[in-house]
Amino acid sequence: MSRWFFSLQFRLVLGFALVLALALGGVSWYVGFAAQQETDRFQREVEEARAARVELIVSRYYAARKGWLGIQPVLERAGSLYGWHIAVSDLQGQMVAESHHPAGSIKGGPKRRTRFFPVLSRGERVGSILVAPSDGPEIAPEPPLSRLVSTTNRSLLWTGLAAGAAGVMLVGLLSRRVLAPARGLSAAARRLGRGDLSQRVSTTGRNEISQLAHTFNSMAEDLERAEGQRRSLMADVAHELRTPLSNIQGYLEAVHDGLLQPDTTTMDTIYQQVLHLTRLVEDLRLLALAEAGALTLSLQPDSLEDVLRRAVEPFRPRAEAKGVALSLEIPPRLPLVQMDRTRIAQVVANLVENAIVHTPEGGRVTVSAEMTAPESRAAARITVADTGEGLNPEDLPLVFERFYRVDRSRTRSTGGAGLGLTIAKQLVEAHGGAIGAESVKGQGSRFVFELPIAHPSAEPDVR
Repeated sequence: MSRWFFSLQFRLVLGFALVLALALGGVSWYVGFAAQQETDRFQREVEEARAARVELIVSRYYAARKGWLGIQPVLERAGSLYGWHIAVSDLQGQMVAESHHPAGSIKGGPKRRTRFFPVLSRGERVGSILVAPSDGPEIAPEPPLSRLVSTTNRSLLWTGLAAGAAGVMLVGLLSRRVLAPARGLSAAARRLGRGDLSQRVSTTGRNEISQLAHTFNSMAEDLERAEGQRRSLMADVAHELRTPLSNIQGYLEAVHDGLLQPDTTTMDTIYQQVLHLTRLVEDLRLLALAEAGALTLSLQPDSLEDVLRRAVEPFRPRAEAKGVALSLEIPPRLPLVQMDRTRIAQVVANLVENAIVHTPEGGRVTVSAEMTAPESRAAARITVADTGEGLNPEDLPLVFERFYRVDRSRTRSTGGAGLGLTIAKQLVEAHGGAIGAESVKGQGSRFVFELPIAHPSAEPDVR
């Protein structure tokens, strides 16, 4: 129960109740004040109209009788009718008659809301009328108009309380329904935190909670994918390390048992396995640094033409031995590029090696460079294209994944460990560039990456 008092639903209900109470209080005060003002105004108008009517009756009586004789019953009837104390005096100020007592018995009459009116007959004043509320018990008073105000306030109070109770119940029900996805999201997040990465929540609707649910599902999918990649990475690393280590162990056991002689051939085979193992460990270290953003780059304005030539030329003998034509196409006066020449040379080498491996005899591998935009926002685009077997459409989005091989039948010696393209992607992105792949099955593949050019005033790095 205590948790509910700190919940968002309780806060919504409490906030609505406070706003409703303030609104009802304000409306009640204003309605009561306005009703009281209108009642007082109406009461004054009624009294003024009655006083004018009494003055008219007295004036007509005086004009008809030529004096005040016999006016006492008239005043008594008028006083009983209106609940007033009415007194008439002549021009000398002597009391002639009054509605409640014998003439001359009241000195000045009641003081509360007392009114004096002149009595006119044919335009001349013949006396005065005193009108005041009656306090006599013999007169039945009219019900006060203030009762209307109190009745209005009481009705408004009960109506407000009923509306407030209904509103609080409605807000409670609606908030419970609206916050149900949030509670489901919270429960799913707790299960996700405990390691259940399969948790997903409903994403119906277009409100903010639905958008949050979409974000949660996307985060859960990313975490599940990352966990799957982590497990796959551990298995792939273990597999890739086990192969050369098993080979080295096998050769050493054979030499130890006398089955092989520790001659040059045997030692060279073991040495090659150690080189493969060293290269794999170095690739993993480089990939880990790049993905963690901890890879240190020596970025300097440098000649892209020189880097491409030095990266491509070492592969020419290998390409010729396989019967693959390797060419380099560079336009004249290519601008300097902001790069770490060692890492970009490694990117080009990985792409060229991958292209040669997947290009059959008689094919062609072409490395080219070009500018992509005007000098103010230009970038250098490097393309490594081959005429090999190409990639299937389902393989194209995965070629930059760790340990991914299009041909699963390839061994480490023929197909590599599956880290070359992953490393190339990380290194290009570390330079602020982008890399992508295009391929048509049976017509070859194109790997393209872009690098930002250096400032026009930059000097080349001469090495």
